[in-house]
Amino acid sequence: MTIQLIEKRILYMAHTLPLYVQIQEQLRSDIKTGEFKPGEKLPSENELAQQYSTTRATVVHAMQGLLVEGLIERIRGKGTFVKASPIISRVSTQEIGFFEKDLQDADLSVRYKVLQFNECASSAELQAHLKAEPQDKIYRLMRLRLVQDKPLALEIRYLKGDIARKLQLEGLEMLPLQVLFEQQLGVVIHTIHNQIRVALPGQEIAQTLECKRTRPMMVRQHTCLTGNDAPVLWGETWYREEYEFQYSTYRKQE
Repeated sequence: MTIQLIEKRILYMAHTLPLYVQIQEQLRSDIKTGEFKPGEKLPSENELAQQYSTTRATVVHAMQGLLVEGLIERIRGKGTFVKASPIISRVSTQEIGFFEKDLQDADLSVRYKVLQFNECASSAELQAHLKAEPQDKIYRLMRLRLVQDKPLALEIRYLKGDIARKLQLEGLEMLPLQVLFEQQLGVVIHTIHNQIRVALPGQEIAQTLECKRTRPMMVRQHTCLTGNDAPVLWGETWYREEYEFQYSTYRKQE
């Protein structure tokens, strides 16, 4: 820690605010000014208590407010970190887009880790979503989406066997499915039906995304269709809280 930062904290101590508020405000300021950068580990509660000549309980009280604000996060067994900036996807109802387009301007890299890609048991629900017959083979794809090598989203996709068997593993680890459909299969997606909900993750999803089971997550369920309204993919994506959707609404012109 720099001498300037220590001096700044000493000046804060002269304030009449409760000490836990002083600590909270100073840490908030340090985060916003870049003294502590997104993803950087903060000093431990014991280290902060020593720096401020106070008790660990006072520091815990201060940190709790920053947790509620979403400025920091605790990772079990690792410590407390400055929360990463949100990853934003801008939604337009007028054009088909995909997540990776929003990363180009943000100078962020994305890659995929295939966790599962094989034939799965069919069901009435899957057959209905994919307009499949009982005898049709159905494949399940699970991909972890990593941004800057950190898990951000878990994709769970279902495809008919005749489509799935044409997809190559190498491509699945590098490209969005929309791009793979066009490049490898010549299939163009014309419509995507989306449904967004909030849900608690199961143990497998929570472990994969390195998040707590008690924290609600955003889930996007979607069906991708070709120009003749034939479904080629159905599934859902679970997002960590760093992910945000942005969209605008407009008054219809008379």
